Amino acid sequence: MAIAAIAMIGCGPKAAQEKAEGAENAEKAPIRINCLVKVTPENRDAVIALSKELVDSSRTDAGNIDYDLYESANDPSKLIIFETWEDQASLDVHSAAPHFTRLVPQIQEKSEMTIQVMTEEPQPDKTMRLNCMLNFVGDDRDAAIEAYKWHVAESLKDEGVIDFDLYLSTTDPTKMMFFETWKDQASLDVHSA
Repeated sequence: MAIAAIAMIGCGPKAAQEKAEGAENAEKAPIRINCLVKVTPENRDAVIALSKELVDSSRTDAGNIDYDLYESANDPSKLIIFETWEDQASLDVHSAAPHFTRLVPQIQEKSEMTIQVMTEEPQPDKTMRLNCMLNFVGDDRDAAIEAYKWHVAESLKDEGVIDFDLYLSTTDPTKMMFFETWKDQASLDVHSA
Protein backbone atom coordinates (compact mmCIF):
# COMPACT_ATOMS: atom_id res chain seq x y z
CA MET A 1 0.00 0.00 0.00
CA ALA A 2 1.49 3.34 -1.02
CA ILE A 3 0.90 6.32 1.24
CA ALA A 4 1.02 9.94 0.13
CA ALA A 5 0.57 12.60 2.78
CA ILE A 6 0.06 16.22 1.89
CA ALA A 7 1.34 18.39 4.67
CA MET A 8 3.33 21.58 5.05
CA ILE A 9 6.63 21.01 6.84
CA GLY A 10 8.66 23.97 8.06
CA CYS A 11 12.28 24.12 9.15
CA GLY A 12 14.04 26.18 11.80
CA PRO A 13 13.52 26.85 15.50
CA LYS A 14 10.19 28.68 15.16
CA ALA A 15 8.78 25.98 12.91
CA ALA A 16 9.94 23.28 15.35
CA GLN A 17 8.19 25.07 18.24
CA GLU A 18 5.01 25.54 16.20
CA LYS A 19 5.17 21.89 15.16
CA ALA A 20 5.40 20.78 18.81
CA GLU A 21 2.50 23.06 19.81
CA GLY A 22 0.48 21.93 16.80
CA ALA A 23 1.01 18.22 17.54
CA GLU A 24 -1.46 18.37 20.43
CA ASN A 25 -4.08 20.10 18.27
CA ALA A 26 -3.37 17.74 15.36
CA GLU A 27 -4.42 14.79 17.51
CA LYS A 28 -7.88 16.40 17.80
CA ALA A 29 -8.19 17.71 14.22
CA PRO A 30 -10.48 16.07 11.65
CA ILE A 31 -8.71 13.75 9.23
CA ARG A 32 -9.74 13.31 5.59
CA ILE A 33 -8.46 10.37 3.57
CA ASN A 34 -8.66 9.47 -0.09
CA CYS A 35 -8.10 5.77 -0.63
CA LEU A 36 -7.47 5.49 -4.37
CA VAL A 37 -8.28 2.02 -5.69
CA LYS A 38 -7.28 0.82 -9.17
CA VAL A 39 -9.04 -2.36 -10.33
CA THR A 40 -8.93 -4.67 -13.31
CA PRO A 41 -12.19 -5.49 -15.12
CA GLU A 42 -12.23 -9.06 -13.76
CA ASN A 43 -11.89 -7.87 -10.13
CA ARG A 44 -14.06 -4.74 -10.30
CA ASP A 45 -17.35 -6.25 -9.09
CA ALA A 46 -15.67 -8.09 -6.19
CA VAL A 47 -13.75 -4.98 -5.10
CA ILE A 48 -16.90 -2.86 -5.23
CA ALA A 49 -18.84 -5.41 -3.16
CA LEU A 50 -16.05 -5.62 -0.54
CA SER A 51 -15.69 -1.83 -0.49
CA LYS A 52 -19.42 -1.29 -0.02
CA GLU A 53 -19.36 -3.71 2.91
CA LEU A 54 -16.44 -1.73 4.35
CA VAL A 55 -18.38 1.53 3.85
CA ASP A 56 -21.51 0.19 5.56
CA SER A 57 -19.57 -1.13 8.55
CA SER A 58 -17.28 1.90 8.89
CA ARG A 59 -20.12 4.42 8.91
CA THR A 60 -21.13 3.07 12.34
CA ASP A 61 -17.63 3.48 13.83
CA ALA A 62 -17.34 6.11 16.57
CA GLY A 63 -15.85 9.32 15.24
CA ASN A 64 -16.84 8.74 11.62
CA ILE A 65 -17.99 11.91 9.86
CA ASP A 66 -18.18 10.60 6.27
CA TYR A 67 -17.35 7.31 4.55
CA ASP A 68 -18.33 6.52 0.98
CA LEU A 69 -17.25 4.72 -2.17
CA TYR A 70 -17.03 6.69 -5.43
CA GLU A 71 -16.44 5.41 -8.95
CA SER A 72 -14.94 7.39 -11.81
CA ALA A 73 -17.47 8.53 -14.40
CA ASN A 74 -14.72 8.26 -17.05
CA ASP A 75 -12.58 5.25 -16.13
CA PRO A 76 -14.16 2.05 -14.73
CA SER A 77 -10.81 1.00 -13.25
CA LYS A 78 -10.73 3.94 -10.80
CA LEU A 79 -12.49 4.04 -7.42
CA ILE A 80 -12.06 6.22 -4.33
CA ILE A 81 -12.98 5.36 -0.77
CA PHE A 82 -13.48 8.83 0.72
CA GLU A 83 -13.44 9.07 4.51
CA THR A 84 -13.44 11.75 7.19
CA TRP A 85 -12.75 11.15 10.88
CA GLU A 86 -13.21 13.38 13.93
CA ASP A 87 -9.60 12.88 15.03
CA GLN A 88 -6.60 10.54 14.98
CA ALA A 89 -7.94 8.50 17.90
CA SER A 90 -11.14 7.70 15.94
CA LEU A 91 -9.10 6.70 12.89
CA ASP A 92 -6.85 4.48 15.01
CA VAL A 93 -9.84 2.63 16.49
CA HIS A 94 -11.35 2.22 13.00
CA SER A 95 -8.04 0.87 11.62
CA ALA A 96 -8.05 -1.86 14.29
CA ALA A 97 -11.75 -2.75 13.90
CA PRO A 98 -12.56 -6.34 12.84
CA HIS A 99 -14.37 -5.22 9.67
CA PHE A 100 -11.36 -3.12 8.62
CA THR A 101 -8.73 -5.79 9.32
CA ARG A 102 -10.85 -8.40 7.49
CA LEU A 103 -11.98 -6.42 4.43
CA VAL A 104 -9.04 -4.16 3.57
CA PRO A 105 -6.57 -7.03 2.93
CA GLN A 106 -9.16 -8.65 0.64
CA ILE A 107 -9.56 -5.38 -1.29
CA GLN A 108 -5.77 -5.01 -1.52
CA GLU A 109 -5.43 -8.56 -2.90
CA LYS A 110 -7.68 -7.63 -5.81
CA SER A 111 -6.54 -4.05 -6.51
CA GLU A 112 -3.81 -1.45 -6.26
CA MET A 113 -4.40 0.92 -3.34
CA THR A 114 -2.87 4.32 -2.62
CA ILE A 115 -3.69 6.32 0.51
CA GLN A 116 -3.68 10.12 0.55
CA VAL A 117 -4.05 11.90 3.88
CA MET A 118 -5.43 15.35 3.11
CA THR A 119 -4.73 18.59 4.94
CA GLU A 120 -6.23 22.04 4.53
CA GLU A 121 -2.91 23.84 5.05
CA PRO A 122 -1.80 26.06 2.16
CA GLN A 123 0.82 24.49 -0.09
CA PRO A 124 2.20 27.34 -2.25
CA ASP A 125 5.00 25.31 -3.88
CA LYS A 126 3.60 21.79 -3.55
CA THR A 127 1.16 19.51 -5.31
CA MET A 128 -2.43 20.48 -4.58
CA ARG A 129 -5.17 17.86 -4.22
CA LEU A 130 -8.82 18.80 -3.93
CA ASN A 131 -12.08 16.99 -3.34
CA CYS A 132 -14.87 19.24 -4.63
CA MET A 133 -18.10 17.76 -3.36
CA LEU A 134 -21.26 18.19 -5.46
CA ASN A 135 -24.85 17.48 -4.46
CA PHE A 136 -27.03 16.88 -7.50
CA VAL A 137 -30.42 18.54 -7.35
CA GLY A 138 -32.79 18.16 -10.27
CA ASP A 139 -34.44 15.63 -12.47
CA ASP A 140 -31.83 15.02 -15.20
CA ARG A 141 -28.83 13.45 -13.51
CA ASP A 142 -27.49 12.03 -16.79
CA ALA A 143 -27.40 15.50 -18.39
CA ALA A 144 -25.58 16.87 -15.33
CA ILE A 145 -23.03 14.06 -15.50
CA GLU A 146 -22.40 14.78 -19.19
CA ALA A 147 -21.91 18.49 -18.43
CA TYR A 148 -19.50 17.63 -15.61
CA LYS A 149 -17.62 15.25 -17.92
CA TRP A 150 -17.21 18.11 -20.39
CA HIS A 151 -15.76 20.21 -17.55
CA VAL A 152 -13.32 17.38 -16.77
CA ALA A 153 -12.20 17.14 -20.42
CA GLU A 154 -11.64 20.91 -20.61
CA SER A 155 -9.83 21.04 -17.25
CA LEU A 156 -7.45 18.28 -18.35
CA LYS A 157 -6.18 20.72 -21.00
CA ASP A 158 -5.06 23.25 -18.36
CA GLU A 159 -1.37 23.72 -17.72
CA GLY A 160 -0.25 22.15 -14.46
CA VAL A 161 -3.10 19.64 -14.16
CA ILE A 162 -1.97 16.20 -13.02
CA ASP A 163 -5.38 14.57 -12.54
CA PHE A 164 -8.95 15.77 -12.84
CA ASP A 165 -11.94 13.43 -12.82
CA LEU A 166 -15.58 13.17 -11.85
CA TYR A 167 -16.51 10.51 -9.30
CA LEU A 168 -20.03 9.29 -8.53
CA SER A 169 -21.11 7.89 -5.17
CA THR A 170 -22.05 4.22 -5.36
CA THR A 171 -24.39 4.60 -2.37
CA ASP A 172 -26.15 7.93 -2.99
CA PRO A 173 -27.07 9.10 -6.53
CA THR A 174 -27.12 12.76 -5.40
CA LYS A 175 -23.45 12.76 -4.35
CA MET A 176 -20.65 13.47 -6.83
CA MET A 177 -17.09 14.70 -6.48
CA PHE A 178 -14.46 16.36 -8.63
CA PHE A 179 -11.11 14.86 -7.67
CA GLU A 180 -8.33 17.23 -8.73
CA THR A 181 -4.53 17.19 -8.54
CA TRP A 182 -2.50 20.21 -9.59
CA LYS A 183 1.25 20.74 -9.91
CA ASP A 184 1.14 23.68 -7.50
CA GLN A 185 -1.02 26.50 -6.15
CA ALA A 186 -0.16 28.73 -9.12
CA SER A 187 -1.58 26.15 -11.56
CA LEU A 188 -4.74 25.82 -9.49
CA ASP A 189 -5.11 29.61 -9.36
CA VAL A 190 -4.90 29.89 -13.18
CA HIS A 191 -7.47 27.11 -13.56
CA SER A 192 -9.81 28.75 -11.04
CA ALA A 193 -9.68 32.02 -12.98
